[in-house]
Formats: sequence, C-alpha cells, structure tokens
Amino acid sequence: MMRTGFLIREINGSRLPSIVPSMVQRRPRSVEAYASIQNDISKDLDTKLQEDRPTKDIPGPRAWPLFGNMMRFIPHIGKYGNVDLLTQLRMLRDEYGDMVKLDGIVNRPPCVFLFSPELCEKMYRVQGTWPMRVAMECLHHYRESRQHIYKGKYGIATSQGKLWHDFRSKVNPHMMQPRTVKVHVTQIGEVTGEFVEKMRTLRDPKTLEMPPNFANELHKWALESICSIALNCRLGCLKPNLPADSEPQIMINCVHDMFELMYRLEVLPSLWKLYNTRNLKKFFHVLDTLNGISTKHINRAKVKFHETKNQTSPQESSVLEKLLSMDEQTAHVMALDMLTAGVDTTGNMSGALLYYIATNPEKQEKLREEAMSVLPDKTSLVTPEVLHETKYAKACIKESLRLFPVSIGNLRTMQSDVSLGGYKIPKGYNLIACHPLISMESTQFPDPKEYIPERWLRGNTDFPSARDAHPFTYMPFGFGARTCIGRRFAEMEMETLLLTVVRNFRIEWHHEPLKCKSRFINILGSPMQYKLIDL
Repeated sequence: MMRTGFLIREINGSRLPSIVPSMVQRRPRSVEAYASIQNDISKDLDTKLQEDRPTKDIPGPRAWPLFGNMMRFIPHIGKYGNVDLLTQLRMLRDEYGDMVKLDGIVNRPPCVFLFSPELCEKMYRVQGTWPMRVAMECLHHYRESRQHIYKGKYGIATSQGKLWHDFRSKVNPHMMQPRTVKVHVTQIGEVTGEFVEKMRTLRDPKTLEMPPNFANELHKWALESICSIALNCRLGCLKPNLPADSEPQIMINCVHDMFELMYRLEVLPSLWKLYNTRNLKKFFHVLDTLNGISTKHINRAKVKFHETKNQTSPQESSVLEKLLSMDEQTAHVMALDMLTAGVDTTGNMSGALLYYIATNPEKQEKLREEAMSVLPDKTSLVTPEVLHETKYAKACIKESLRLFPVSIGNLRTMQSDVSLGGYKIPKGYNLIACHPLISMESTQFPDPKEYIPERWLRGNTDFPSARDAHPFTYMPFGFGARTCIGRRFAEMEMETLLLTVVRNFRIEWHHEPLKCKSRFINILGSPMQYKLIDL
C-alpha cells in the first residue's frame, strides 16, 4: 500500500487531496475500511481524468484515412522515411513540442513520445508496481513458438506481469548486487589483458591505426567477457585469425542480424503480424542459429557444474551456476539472454567511449594519471580494489553514455487510463521517455555537445555539475523495476577496458567525427580506426 500511495500521490503536477497519502500509509482496520479508501482514491483519479483533454488533442502527425501515418515512414516516400530514429524524434519534437502522439501505424499500438524530464518522471510514477513494456513483440512471438527451449519462461525482456516479476525476482540477486559483480572483475581483467595484447598485433605497422573492422574485434571482446561471466568458460573469441565460419563469429553475426531484423519488424512498417513475412522467417532462422550454438555451450557448462559441484565456492561460481542451484529453466533462459544482449550493446558503447577519449586528449591524460596510480605496470590486472578507487574513469563512462546512449528511450505500456501532461492517456498506450534527446538540452547540461566528464565528479567547481540537471534527464539504463539487469556488468566491463587501454596506449583519432546509426539500438556508424601509440 505504501508504494501505491507513492505512485498516485502526484498526477500531472497537481497534488491529490491531502487525505490520500495519510489514508494509504495507515493500515485499514477492516475490509470495509480498505474498500472505502480505494473508492475515495478512485473517485479522485476519475475526477482528474475527467478534467483532462482527450487523447486526440495531443499534438502529433494526424493519421490519414485508410493509410494512417504509415506513408510518412516508408523509405524514399515519407517525410520520416529516410532518416534514422533519433532524427525522426528530433523532427517530431521540433514540430509538435514536448509531448507527441503517433498512431495509425499498422500492427503497432499508439504511442506518445515524451521530451521533457518532468513528463518522463510522471510516466515512471504511474507505471505500476509491475511495469509493462510491450515491445520486441516479434521476439516474444519467437519465444512462444519455441516451447522446447523456453518452456513458458520467456525472460525479462518480453515477459509481463507476474510471469516477469517471478523471473526477475529470481535473477536480480545474481545480476544487480555489487558484491556479485566484484567476483567477476578479475576474470574480465584477464580477458581484457589478452584483448589489449591482440590490439597491438592488429595495428597497421606504418600508421599504428586499428583496421577498419575493429568494431568486430570489440564485439569479440564483449562476447568473450559475457561468456566468462555467464558460463565461467572461454569461447576463444580472441584467438588470432578467427575463421569467418567459427562459432563465435557466427554468434556475433547473428546478434547483428537479430537487432537489424527487429528494427525492420518493430520500427519500420511491417505486416509480420498478418502473415509470415520474409523478414520474420529470417528472424526465426537467425535466432534458431544463435540459440543452437548458445545452448551447446550452456549445456557444457551445466555438465561441468554438476561434475564439480562441491569443488567451487558459491562466490566463484558463474551466473549460470548460481541460478542452477535454484531453478534450471530460469538459469538456461537467463544465460541465453546474457549471450544475446551482452554483445552489441557493450561493444558499441565501448567503441564510442574510446572515441571520446581519443578526441579529448586533456581528458585522456587526466584519466591516464588515475590509471597509473592504481595500475603500477602495463600488465597490472584491474581488480575490485582498483575499480573502487577510479572515480574519473566512471565519470568518463557516464559522459560517454550521455553522448552515445544504447537506445533511443525507455518504453512503458500503460496498464490503466492515466493522466499525463493535461491529457488522458488510455490503457494500452505506449509512452516513450526520450532521454537521449533530453540529455542533449543546454538547459540540463551546459555545452551539451562537449565531452566533459567533470560534470559527474563530486566537488567539481570548474564545470556545471550533472546534479543541477533534472534527475529524470539522464537514464541510459532505464529506471525502476525494469532497469537494465545487465547494467553493473556492462559498466564494469567498460571501465576495465578503458583503464587497461589508457594504461598501455595513447589513443588518437585522425578521421571524421564519429557517426551513430540509430536502429533498434544505437550502433557505431564509422570505422573504429584509432591510432594506438605505445607508452
């Protein structure tokens, strides 16, 4: 009841009658008293909703008869058809304001984009105890069709309601607690040390630049890292001259294809819900291939776990091993999710992070001073103690994620009619908090296009502090119960890579500014040709 009171206490910026919080905080003495309180709250909410303007009045492109808004997003034809997602959002915001409704897209529920932190905050406040995020429907469709793999447990990405809550409750302690992440720091330090040595061999002997396809090498490092965390095994991603038909490379290619096909099925106009389209068939084939390889390695890890069950301490166990002790099916699905979601995301974020360090030499030198203070030698491994001391490295990561976030925003599906921004939002509508655009506003972060890690340091007096921004401006990993479950691992991997690289090299960039491709997730759009000079 305390949480319910917190969620409904403030709607659309105006407080409900003072009786509501006090009633909610006290446990009613009878069922009748409880029912009376709920009736009073419902009446207040109904009154507020009746005062709101209808949903049709929310600004946004008006749907045409028969065609809706679909024509506006068809490539080479529509107004928004030839630009990426972030550009589409900027266009919608600039034309319609902080709250934009978009409907009339075939097989897609109506949605409202939110471009102010105040509106985003209110969205999270009315999301409910078990937030819904009806997205990635093609992925859920696949999982429902593969009962021999998922057996009714579809993971945290696409599940809803109690099914989602039960799954998340089981995996949270093994994914989100800092002490759980600390166990894997040394593992990632070893993987990253190998990767840095490989970087030396990949450089052009004359220019000292990385090859144009270096982004693929970052994805190999990301896959090797997440595999060591999830399964406590090594795939061999960092071996020299890895064949194009090797299992690690096939997995990486499948993850790329998966996100690209999700973009075509979920974002671009598509009829996959009406019939089995060509892209949907490709999508199923890609996931079958990825799951087939992943399941083979998961099963090997299971066998190893059962053979050495009494020889490994719980603290040294992989995420899979910890979950196997509780629920084998949950362990299997979570491992599949980790191997799927921990490659493109971490790889792209790390590539952007190294770019910002390379193009800001003063920040790089400050970071290097910190790295040298905790890593005496080039070969020194990053440890939990090292990460505890590195404040500037963490600030560098936060600032990089502000400039290059992994997604275009956070989506919530309304579970009941709600009031937001003076409008009635019906049950089933998707609200999308567009944090990447909000965090680029000068009203929130002065000099928003500049890379200034100092914003995030406590005690900083030379730059406007990030603390001055609205707290719901910057949300690279989401908010609340559905925040990204892999956040702590991703941040740890990125920080380990950053410290190890700057301890070994001076990084330079001698090409055009980094380009971002905004698809289902944001991906690197430029060859990652850093110049690495040995220290």
